[in-house]
Amino acid sequence: MRAVVDFQGETLDLETPAERVVACWRGPEGLKPGEVGSAIGQALEAPRDFPALREMIVPGDRVALAVDPTIPVPGLVVEQVATVLEAAGGDRDALTVVMPGTTPAQEEGQRLGGVRVAVHDPDDRAGIAYLASTREGRRVYLNRLLTDADVVLPVGRLGYDSDLGFRGPWSVLFPGLSNRETLRNFRDHALPQPGIGMLTGPGARARLDESIEVSWLLGTQFYLGIIPSARGVLDVVAGRDAAVREQGIAVVEREWKLEAPSRAELVVAGVGGAESPATLAEIAAALETATQLVQHGGKIVVLSRAAGAIGPAVQRLMGLDDPREFTAALRGHEADEDAPIARRIAQATAWCDVFLSSALDPETVEALSIVPLERPDQARRLAASSGSVTIVSRAELTYARVVDEID
Repeated sequence: MRAVVDFQGETLDLETPAERVVACWRGPEGLKPGEVGSAIGQALEAPRDFPALREMIVPGDRVALAVDPTIPVPGLVVEQVATVLEAAGGDRDALTVVMPGTTPAQEEGQRLGGVRVAVHDPDDRAGIAYLASTREGRRVYLNRLLTDADVVLPVGRLGYDSDLGFRGPWSVLFPGLSNRETLRNFRDHALPQPGIGMLTGPGARARLDESIEVSWLLGTQFYLGIIPSARGVLDVVAGRDAAVREQGIAVVEREWKLEAPSRAELVVAGVGGAESPATLAEIAAALETATQLVQHGGKIVVLSRAAGAIGPAVQRLMGLDDPREFTAALRGHEADEDAPIARRIAQATAWCDVFLSSALDPETVEALSIVPLERPDQARRLAASSGSVTIVSRAELTYARVVDEID
């Protein structure tokens, strides 16, 4: 059987006997590249349960776009939004893109889609302002560009998030553009991996309710959500906050969930799209997905072109002789920005053997108890010698579970 894994705009063929393939997943197909701009424009003109975006703007308004930089084609999305706002009488020079500093972002002062970019610093007290207190007594602090703006438009990638339940425009706004203490609190009370019924769980429901309340306190009710496909954009959802959450999460549950019949001896996970190199955060998300599918003591092969700096929490894992020591090494360092990345790496390497094809320094990879691969095609040898194989493309976006382990 010819199975294909996609990563970073590349493909790798794996010839494996059909009886050994447990599952093969490539993610949903999406819009053609030339259709994305018109889909964004249509969503902004006819949003769900809300007037058109152009009706929200009056000349002279200061507009802040709270943008998740991990959305597909962020420049095109911002350009389309800016064009609508300009047509409504807005001034492009009065627009500012505000991006979370905890995710890959443009450098401060650069422009995205023709709009100035400001990178949020959760430790910059001068750049953060008190908004209000929630019903539960949480004091809410947000980036000052949001609190000072006349109009705030959150733009986020809709998808699974093991810490927050589901990510989207709401999580870009809060906690994404909040202060360090709030970000630490969300990590310290991380939720289990999401699945069917996640919205009905008390933890997830409380987090969604809190984000709704923060949006209301800020006076923001309009969201723009981008649902990725395997190789671009699957859907665009705009409108009232609750309507975007409901519709967006329904599409994510339908299109990005893999249910495998059993665990496999080997999981081959492809990471990243063609737009830019994958990050260590995406590698960690893919490891989390693959860990749900691989047998204890089995093997995970991650294929990517990932690059980037190693954060302080991940550095604490380097050089330890036994992956079972990883969890202890991270105690007391939950506040580090890359703590979720380190936690996922620790969980995966303690569960099974991990192999990684990337642009990271091989010595760094080895220091994390991960076997570096010189070439992606080395995965073929591992697949040929494995009794069972599951193949997952865009593993960082996929929620996976084994059918016979579902409660």
